[in-house]
Amino acid sequence: MNSDSSDEASPETKPGPDMMYVAIGFFTIIIGIALVTFFGGFYVMDEWDSRDWTETEVLAIGQDYTADEGTQTFFYNYSVAGVEYNSTFSCDYRVHGASEQTQGGSGTVDPWETQCLHDSEYYLNLESVAYNPDDPSEIDVYPGFTYRMFFEVYGPKLAPGVLVLVGLVVTMRGVIGPSFGPWAYFAKKIDKVKTEMTDSLSNKSK
Repeated sequence: MNSDSSDEASPETKPGPDMMYVAIGFFTIIIGIALVTFFGGFYVMDEWDSRDWTETEVLAIGQDYTADEGTQTFFYNYSVAGVEYNSTFSCDYRVHGASEQTQGGSGTVDPWETQCLHDSEYYLNLESVAYNPDDPSEIDVYPGFTYRMFFEVYGPKLAPGVLVLVGLVVTMRGVIGPSFGPWAYFAKKIDKVKTEMTDSLSNKSK
């Protein structure tokens, strides 16, 4: 009797987190963050910060023609509150087909490297640049968080961030269990595919 009453009074024991999934999830998250950092994806916030920068007239523009193939470097001279500044802007451009012939590129620029959104004539003909009010020596030739900057320049750099989402799903699978929403959904899809493959193989063997 004492044993029975003790069992009834004791709360139901819930299974703890599955540490294997938690560890794999955290590892995947760390890898995703590390890759985004390595490729410079977090610099996308600089584009957001520059949306309110002030524009000033360009006094003179030069180009470094000794830069590595595929890289363009430009020098800008401008004045802020009567003080002259000299700043540079560098970018690597994707080259393929006709653009490779006209720009003299090698076609080997990695997708995570900063890519020029325009050809060299655009940067050589700029009439103004935006400067950081807190540090006028810092400029941006196309300030603000634009569609092209996000998808063409930072898209490849932020792509490893998908690993962070995958890691979160795996981690929550370890904490909550197989019933966790996205995990349960994909698990059912995988089981369905496995069942269909098994049935197909079974029918062929008959």
